[in-house]
Amino acid sequence: MEINVDRKRSVEEIGNFVCTEKEKLFVLVLDKGDKYPYLLLSLQTFHIIQNYDSMPTREELEEDIGEKIKEIYSQNYASITLH
Repeated sequence: MEINVDRKRSVEEIGNFVCTEKEKLFVLVLDKGDKYPYLLLSLQTFHIIQNYDSMPTREELEEDIGEKIKEIYSQNYASITLH
């Protein structure tokens, strides 16, 4: 997997990539038809880590991931290529 990130952001939005201190990568996605539409998805395992009824806080994300968040990157300035 090749990951290119051009610009970091401090604002959390749907589609933002979340990178932890141990270099794990997650993404926040939205499933509008679901009761808990905000999803935290692991990009290493492609498993949903947690569902939320509203946009999660940084603290909620860290608790559910189990480690500190290093950076949050905008999906508008990042790309992922699978090999």
